[in-house]
Amino acid sequence: MGTKPAKKEHEDLRNALLAAVRKTASDMPAEEILAVVCVLVGQLIALQDQRRFTNDSIMQLVSFNIEAGNKRVIEDLFNAKGGNA
Repeated sequence: MGTKPAKKEHEDLRNALLAAVRKTASDMPAEEILAVVCVLVGQLIALQDQRRFTNDSIMQLVSFNIEAGNKRVIEDLFNAKGGNA
């Protein structure tokens, strides 16, 4: 499983999910939002075609994308501070 650039559809889905999280954030602690999203990820993992993917390949995909998300936030924060982290 190699890396692929995000398509508009990918960004649209991510932005819609983030909008829902932001809307909920005033009513729910961050760790509860994270827990709910993790349940969703677990459900999405369970729905994958096991003829196409192994458990290891799915977990590698999840891990890689969690790291990519962390990196994106860190870069955004760094750039917002003008590179003075």
